[in-house]
Amino acid sequence: MVSQHIVGSESFFSKTSGIGGKLRKKSEDFIVEEVVSIPGRSHWIWMQDSSNGKHQIVKIKAKNWDTHVLVKELSRKLNIGQKSIGFAGTKDKRAITNQHFSIKTSVKNLSTIDLENIELKFLHSSIKPIRLGNLVGNKFKIKVTNSSNNNHIKNIFSELKGFFPNYFGVQRFGAVRPITHIVGEKIVQGDYEGAVLDYLTLSSPNFAGHEGREYLLETKDFAKSIEKFPRHMLFERQLLGHLSRNEGDYTGAILQLPESLSKMLVHGYQSLIFNRVLDMRIKEGIDACLPQIGDYIMPADGYGGPDQRVTIEVTERNQSKLSKRCSEGKAWIAGLLPGANSDFSKGRQGELEKEVMNDFRVKFKDFIIEDIPELSSYGMYRPLFQKYNDIKVDFNSDDPVLTFWLHKGTYATSFLREIMKSSDVTVY
Repeated sequence: MVSQHIVGSESFFSKTSGIGGKLRKKSEDFIVEEVVSIPGRSHWIWMQDSSNGKHQIVKIKAKNWDTHVLVKELSRKLNIGQKSIGFAGTKDKRAITNQHFSIKTSVKNLSTIDLENIELKFLHSSIKPIRLGNLVGNKFKIKVTNSSNNNHIKNIFSELKGFFPNYFGVQRFGAVRPITHIVGEKIVQGDYEGAVLDYLTLSSPNFAGHEGREYLLETKDFAKSIEKFPRHMLFERQLLGHLSRNEGDYTGAILQLPESLSKMLVHGYQSLIFNRVLDMRIKEGIDACLPQIGDYIMPADGYGGPDQRVTIEVTERNQSKLSKRCSEGKAWIAGLLPGANSDFSKGRQGELEKEVMNDFRVKFKDFIIEDIPELSSYGMYRPLFQKYNDIKVDFNSDDPVLTFWLHKGTYATSFLREIMKSSDVTVY
C-alpha cells in the first residue's frame, strides 16, 4: 500500500555520515533563482520582446509563497483565469524565490497587483506564454543551520563524484503534509471520493487546519466544515464549497483545483514509483554512471540537460561509449515515470520496475483517467542520477552555505539530503 510508504526513507548513495542540521530556519536561508538561458544557445520564444505580444513577462521575487496559491491570488487580483498565467516550474514555498511568469493581461493592469511579500518587475511583452519546462534550471544558495561534522562534506563530495540520486524531493509529496501520492493513487484507482476525503482530512496535529479536518472526518458535513478551515486554505475551502452545493460530486470537486495542482496528485503517485525503483537499484550497488545492458539512456538536449524525449537502449556494442558519456555528465540513465503509453525497460532495470508496479498493483493502462481525462498521464523518463554544477561551499559562522545550480526538474533537497543524511524529513 502506498499509504504505508514513508516519504524520504530512500537509500543514500554516499557512505560517509552526514552533517545533520536543518534547512530553512528562516526563509532567507533558502534562495532560488531561475536559470532561463545559457550563453551561445537559443532562447525560449517567451524571452523575445514583441510590441504585439499579449503576454506580459514579469519576474517575481516571492517570500513564503506556494506557486499554485500565488497564481490563484494573481488571477483574483487581475480578474483573469488561472490558465492565463504561465510559469516554467513550481518552487519551494519556504524560501525566497525568483521566477518568471507570463500574464495575459495589459501592462497597465499589472499595477493593480499588491500582495504581501511579493516584488514584481515587468520585463517585456511576448507573443508566447511561458510553459512548464521553459527553463534551463535553478540556481540555489542554501544555508544549513545547526550542523555538525562539517569536515565530512569534502568526503561526501568525493564519494558522489559529481552525481547524486535524482529522487523526487519531499516537496513533491507535501513537505509538511505528505499526501499527494496517497491522493494520486486513489485517483488512478478511480476512487474519487476517497481521493477528495484524503485531500481534505489527512492531517497531523502540528499542521494548520487540523481542527477542521478532524471535524469533517467525524461529521462528513461539508457546509459546516468550511468555517473550521482557515481562510488561507483556499483549495480546501473551494472543494468544501463545491461539495456542500453538489452532494456526491467528487469528480467535480477535483476539477475545482487548478489543473496544474490536480495533475501533481497523479504525478505524486508516479514519483513514488520512480523513487522506489531508484532506491532498489542503489541497494543493489549499481554505479550511477555505469549503464547496464537493457538500460535506456537519455542524451543531452540543446541546453546541456537530459533530453527526456529521446532514449537509447544500452547494448554490448554501445555500453562502453555510453558509460563514458554518462560519466562526463553528457548522458543519463533513464528511470521510468509510468503512464498509459509506457513500456518497461529491459534488463535488471525493467525487472525492478515490474516488481514495484506489481507491489502497488497498478498497470500502465490505469493512468488513463476516464472520468477526468485531463489528469491522464502517458508516461515519460527521468534521469536516475543527476549532476550538481558549480558547487561552492562557504561558511557563515559555523553554518555551511552551499551555492550551486541544478538542471530543471531536479530537487535541491535531494542533493542536500546526501550531505545532511537526516532521518527527519521535516528538516528539509
